[in-house]
Amino acid sequence: RSSPAAGTGSTTGTGRPSVRGAPRVTPQLATGSPGCGALRGGVCASTDDLEIIEEVMKEDGFQPVTAPTPPKASVKLVPRGSGPPVTPQPLPPAGGCPLGPAPFSSPPQLTRSLSSLSLSPKLAPRGGRQQQRWGPGGSLEGLLEPPKLVITEQPKQRGMRFRYECEGRSAGSILGQSSTDASKTLPAIELLNCQALAEVTVTACLVWKDWPHRVHPHGLVGKDCSNGLCRVVLKPQSNPKHSFSNLGIQCVKKKEIEAAIEKKLQLGIDPFKAGSLRNHQEVDMNVVRICFQASYEDGSGQTRLLSPVLSEPIFDKKSTNTSELRICRMNKESGPCTGGEELYLLCDKVQKEDIAVVFRKESWEARADFSQADVHRQVAIVFKTPPYQHLELAEPVEVEVFLQRLTDSVCSQSFRFTYLPRDHDAYGVNVKRKRGMPDVLEELSGSDPYGIEAKRRRKPPRFLDHFTP
Repeated sequence: RSSPAAGTGSTTGTGRPSVRGAPRVTPQLATGSPGCGALRGGVCASTDDLEIIEEVMKEDGFQPVTAPTPPKASVKLVPRGSGPPVTPQPLPPAGGCPLGPAPFSSPPQLTRSLSSLSLSPKLAPRGGRQQQRWGPGGSLEGLLEPPKLVITEQPKQRGMRFRYECEGRSAGSILGQSSTDASKTLPAIELLNCQALAEVTVTACLVWKDWPHRVHPHGLVGKDCSNGLCRVVLKPQSNPKHSFSNLGIQCVKKKEIEAAIEKKLQLGIDPFKAGSLRNHQEVDMNVVRICFQASYEDGSGQTRLLSPVLSEPIFDKKSTNTSELRICRMNKESGPCTGGEELYLLCDKVQKEDIAVVFRKESWEARADFSQADVHRQVAIVFKTPPYQHLELAEPVEVEVFLQRLTDSVCSQSFRFTYLPRDHDAYGVNVKRKRGMPDVLEELSGSDPYGIEAKRRRKPPRFLDHFTP
């Protein structure tokens, strides 16, 4: 214990004055108030008193503090899968919150790993590059159109006769759709966007007319053909086009249908992956389509296939159900507009229950009148003309006459027929009335009034003349 006579407070066991028993000093004393000189003269004269004042100021928080400088953010690479390092915050000095401006806050830290972040494939960072695909020749497929096979000249649909194997190859080849008697064309294809490919193999085979386009038992014969296929190798860099010349269709017998289909499937010929049927009676033997498919090898040596392309249907000429219709001759080219005129027409073979003779003029159309008994051996038709839409004609009207198949609405080339205006004097009555009476006075005043010379010059009638009117 300290004695009360000291007046400066009690001291601790170490000889240091105690803070609790010392008189409390106001903050003005530490900041240079007017009473600071008196304090220094009495109390602050000793070193112990200065230490007491410093401890009091620390307890009350009066301490000059300088503004901290913001920490510099350092950029540091971290391995994938690990979070970024967290910079420890500097601890404030002891003795409470210092006065002065607040220190700068540290930048926000990432709380998740970068490996767990993902972007949508539709979004790309600014300045970034999207994923690109490279072609077999090193070209950028993302900027180019994909390779494609197109048919530039369709095969002619009708007029081609399917031949059996025993008939040989003397029937000719498939012509192009735009072929005429003056100029002949051939079926043709073209490869598009294949300039980067060195070689492209094009395979042609026969398939069904309708979906699912199964493999047809008939086959292709001619140049570059084997096992019913036609295979050619093109070099798109020099010539991307190709015309199929001397290409024919070879048909098989009904008992050979199944074997022909299985043989093609074993060779891997099935462009549409349709397989085969156990019941091959559904195959239409009179119509086929040509399927073209291109293939090439990419940079890794794998074979890539382009989408197959189908031609228009090709019909067998020898079948009356699908053959081309043609009018050869008609015995008359004109008739009355009232109709009922009997005509004879010669044509190629037709089905008597599946044929019609049609008269047409712009929007008007009418069928001739005949029955199945009027079709003679599938090559001749006897019919009566239909009446025209306007019976009061001032002048003749020319119309078209053609054959039409009822099942598929296929028409033949047209012939011309002229409707004549209606004859109001069919029996010639008006003509007889207009005929003048003989002039008797002129005959009597002539050189032979009695007609003796005329009778002499008249030839004697023959026996048959008595029976004619």
